[in-house]
Amino acid sequence: MKLLLCAVLAEAALALAPLPLHAQRVPGQTTAPAIMATSSYVTFGMAGIASTETARVNVLNLAAGGPLILGGSCQVTVTFLDAGGNTLATQTLPVGQSQSAHFDLLRSQAGAGADPVEIRATVSAVFSVSATATTSSPAFCSIVPTMEIFNQNTGSTVAHLETTHTLSTVVPLTVLPD
Repeated sequence: MKLLLCAVLAEAALALAPLPLHAQRVPGQTTAPAIMATSSYVTFGMAGIASTETARVNVLNLAAGGPLILGGSCQVTVTFLDAGGNTLATQTLPVGQSQSAHFDLLRSQAGAGADPVEIRATVSAVFSVSATATTSSPAFCSIVPTMEIFNQNTGSTVAHLETTHTLSTVVPLTVLPD
């Protein structure tokens, strides 16, 4: 019975995995369009940052082919965390269609400790639409994040990470007793 319950929960979690974000205005609607999908939420693996280094998360909004929505924007939140999962720095950035943005973490912001200090970054994206949005077509944001660590003195890139891991938006349930 437990095995069947676990299989059903795993299938449900996969079905609810983050998708590209879509917003849509219903014809004749006078209020803000509703977000029709969950936000995307990914994390990079752990990386070390030394005393003369800066970690930078770059985000590119690849959303193309859809309409530009007056009053709509892709809001990307970048968060740097330490090895214990504590937030070191966070910032929300608007990223327009086919545009990019970045957020930096200096080594001095990563707390005390021997070099290198282990950090990771998470990136989440939400498409938001104001009440004055002027289109009836769907819109979305498709964020491609990368993280680099570079030397503050020379500007040389020390490490470049492209692989992210999707974080679940499903709250895990406890195992039921027999």
